[in-house]
Amino acid sequence: MLFPESFQKLFVTLSTTKSGSQSGATVLQVPVKIFTLRHSPIQSSIVAPSEASRKVLLLLHGYPQNHTLYYETVQELSKAGMLESWDVVIPDLPGYGRSTKIPSVDGSHYENSKRAIAADCVALIDKMYGAGQRFIVAGHDRGARVAYRMAKDFRNRILGICLMEIIPTKLMFERMNSSNDHQLTLNTYHWIFLAQPPNLPETLIGASSDYYFSQTIESWTGPRYRGHLDPIAVASWVEQYRNPAVLTGSLEDYRAGASIDLEHDKTDETSGNAVVDCPLLILHTAKFLKQHKDVAEIWESLGSKGVTVKQVGDDQIGHFLPIEAAAEAIPELISWMNEIVS
Repeated sequence: MLFPESFQKLFVTLSTTKSGSQSGATVLQVPVKIFTLRHSPIQSSIVAPSEASRKVLLLLHGYPQNHTLYYETVQELSKAGMLESWDVVIPDLPGYGRSTKIPSVDGSHYENSKRAIAADCVALIDKMYGAGQRFIVAGHDRGARVAYRMAKDFRNRILGICLMEIIPTKLMFERMNSSNDHQLTLNTYHWIFLAQPPNLPETLIGASSDYYFSQTIESWTGPRYRGHLDPIAVASWVEQYRNPAVLTGSLEDYRAGASIDLEHDKTDETSGNAVVDCPLLILHTAKFLKQHKDVAEIWESLGSKGVTVKQVGDDQIGHFLPIEAAAEAIPELISWMNEIVS
């Protein structure tokens, strides 16, 4: 069992008036269905809005995972006694795992944009706790990009964001150039490949999805954990992509990242909305720092309420920080969370 028995498995349906586009014109009414784990010191599937004063942590996974990315994180939270006083919500992001969402019908990729997914996640919290509930968000990889967007779009709801292993999307694309013999470009080839139009990546990956994702996970794992990740978690990551809808959902995530997400970020820059006004905790590995030596300077310029930047783990740790560096990372997360709510 990856998670304690106190974690309930829930399917939460979000009513939506979205059209599948960003134009606002109603084309099709399709609800978003989110699968999530939820732990609460007070057990109930849905909390009444009048009780919306809980301490809530929302954990958002990245690519190519689902909610099971956080099995080590939860163990560390439990050891520290955090589950005695905090609610913890761990969804499959819409389009991943067992969460379902229909992609945009107009080719805009809006429904899988970080803005739309962030709104879905806030709606999930609303459904469980009421619209008055404020909360902390921690995200890894693509989930961290959703968290950053959430902090910009829902400033009155977010108490703080922890971002793991990212720099802003625009900077990632700008750094895919000839510097360092194209090493960053080669290491992040999937940003370009997965963003290709349908049905090229669907067809190529779908021909042998188990191999593609097994190889991807192994190559992104550091030497210490390679071959030692929990097999149940790894199987859940790989096997989800046998479902064509999940494969498409993940690709739409990257297509949005290469198009409409950049448009939204550009608007933020011109309007002065790029800087967030909640505390930021930035966690990164030694390998990530070698690629982005200015990670601290980047995020210090984008936070107005305190930015804490920490390296966790050594050079044997790979990309999957919430698992591989949990023993160092989660105590940092806990200390920072307690400061926010104290």
